[in-house]
Amino acid sequence: MMNRAYGVQVTVTPPGAREAQVAPVVVVARDDQDAAVVAAEAAEAAGAGAQAETLRELTAEEVAEHDLDLEAHGSVKSLALLKL
Repeated sequence: MMNRAYGVQVTVTPPGAREAQVAPVVVVARDDQDAAVVAAEAAEAAGAGAQAETLRELTAEEVAEHDLDLEAHGSVKSLALLKL
């Protein structure tokens, strides 16, 4: 199965924080569910409780814009702004 790129919104509540922080990321994954799991695992690796929601699959133009390698399953890039 070929990988695809997805826009994912990750919600993280750092220990001791009152409010959750939302981080937009792009993820290379097999499908939308895999993208949410990959993004949540990446956020968990940073030491925070995380939830992830896949927003949509990226277009070919967006894949090129974000310089994503569709062969690199599990790669995650954070975005400065949510433009998904």
